[in-house]
Amino acid sequence: MNVFKRMKDIISSNINSALDRMEDPEKMIDLSIRQLEDAVAEMKSMLTNKSAEKSILEKKCSELDEEIVRWTERARLAAKKNLDDMAKEALLNRRELTERLTMAKNNVTELEKMTLSLSENLAEAKKKLSELKETSISLKNRARIAKERVKVSRKANVSETSDYSRRLEELKAKIERWEREADMNYSDIKAESSPTFSDLERDEEIERELEELKKGDE
Repeated sequence: MNVFKRMKDIISSNINSALDRMEDPEKMIDLSIRQLEDAVAEMKSMLTNKSAEKSILEKKCSELDEEIVRWTERARLAAKKNLDDMAKEALLNRRELTERLTMAKNNVTELEKMTLSLSENLAEAKKKLSELKETSISLKNRARIAKERVKVSRKANVSETSDYSRRLEELKAKIERWEREADMNYSDIKAESSPTFSDLERDEEIERELEELKKGDE
């Protein structure tokens, strides 16, 4: 029936909405089950009440039927005895009772239609509830996987990938700068520790002066 198709659409919409808002779809499924359980309980209660109303009206119709028969007999008896006023009074009472009976029977007919519709809706609601409970585990697993996929897709979006690439380039540039600085420092240290031509010439001159001093002492 359309009411249950709409209920199914609402449940699916709620789950999709939960995924969009990154809420817990599993809780939404449990909530949908509880809502359907509440609907079943409400229909049961309504069916019980309407069935009780129908029983009361049917009993009232039987009582009215008996009253109509009684007033018909009274009218016939009064007419037989030429008591026209009493016969007319009896006929008026019978007419009023007949109108009430007609109204009561119409109400019974409406209640019969209502209880039949409620019974059909209740049977279908119970079936849908049973199906939903049976498939809830599968739905929860699908919802869980869908939620995880949404998280992964959001983490792998273009802006974040670009940000990671930018950070990697910055780190690469920093490492290269450190390497250049280290090479420069090493060159300076090597230059300080290695003798230059000036140093060699100065040492040779000192050696020569020392030799001359030694010769003078001889």
